[in-house]
Amino acid sequence: MSELYNREKHLQSRLNNFIKHGFDLPELDYYSKLELDGFLKLKSTLSDINNIITLKVSLAFSHWISKKFELSEKSDRELCSQILRTKPNANGFDLELIEPIKVVAEVKCNVPINGGDVYGSAQRNGIAKDIDSLVNGKSKSPINSKDCFKFMVFLDRPEIRKATAHFIKNMKDHKELISVIDKTTGQMSTDKIYVTFVSF
Repeated sequence: MSELYNREKHLQSRLNNFIKHGFDLPELDYYSKLELDGFLKLKSTLSDINNIITLKVSLAFSHWISKKFELSEKSDRELCSQILRTKPNANGFDLELIEPIKVVAEVKCNVPINGGDVYGSAQRNGIAKDIDSLVNGKSKSPINSKDCFKFMVFLDRPEIRKATAHFIKNMKDHKELISVIDKTTGQMSTDKIYVTFVSF
């Protein structure tokens, strides 16, 4: 007879396994050691995880941009510095570069929901909104995106590549402007939105 599902035991096991393997710690019942205050502090700390991943993807993309456009080491450092000075969820594009080239980028760290390879409705809406902003600009950004090289940046994972391909295939607006960067991508145009995948 199969064991009945126990919600608390399931959550307890997941938390304990993550802490043990994620931090290479001894096998203990960390779940039972946490009181309410501990869980609340953990929740507050983990709420920044998406911002951390976005930051790391943004920095990796800045190095990719520097290499792709053959920018100087000084320009690469300045771009990284700009990213580090920008607060999470600040107005404007996730990445804005004016000199020596004009670049705007939106960084998406969405992972397809439920372990699948298709984005959920809210995720699709967020990506579509960012693409529209790259095309039409943002009212709270001083940069005219029409004059810029435009990028949608995603984390490079197989399920994210599949979900993004599915999203692009089923796009309703701006589909003709989308170009996924691969080894065959040559000279770029400010008329296109380039989808690229980076890892860190």
